[in-house]
Amino acid sequence: MSQALFSAPASQALVICRIGAQDYALPLEATLRVVRLPALTILPDSKPEVCGLLNLNGRHLPVIDGRRLVGETPHYDLTNQIIIVNAGTNAADVPTLGLLVDEVYGLAHLSSGGIHMLNMPYAGRFFSGIVLLDHRSCLIFNVAELRRITA
Repeated sequence: MSQALFSAPASQALVICRIGAQDYALPLEATLRVVRLPALTILPDSKPEVCGLLNLNGRHLPVIDGRRLVGETPHYDLTNQIIIVNAGTNAADVPTLGLLVDEVYGLAHLSSGGIHMLNMPYAGRFFSGIVLLDHRSCLIFNVAELRRITA
């Protein structure tokens, strides 16, 4: 059984971020924008991955704690950022959730074959691929699974 398969898209852009000591990515087509961490409304008895609600122009979005997803100790301060994730192909301009990260670096543009798809049993459900950027490995979040947390 092969541990990784090459992806088929001709090219893909990724939003690169840091959570704890490791780099992660989200597909650019799944992201709307990046905002600084404002005051969040805490949701008592919510799922442990949800750290609160973000008021984004009058729309309240659940914010997923990226540190909890990757096994890091939760920590928030004013330097944290939230990546706003869209609702998907049918509503690509509609925000659906935020992903709290330590820092967003920018974008990486990859050509065909640059992303290795991960075999789900060993990668866990929150990661769909891995890419090598500047001699470091960067895990790619499975956006569909992130959306399922808040569904």
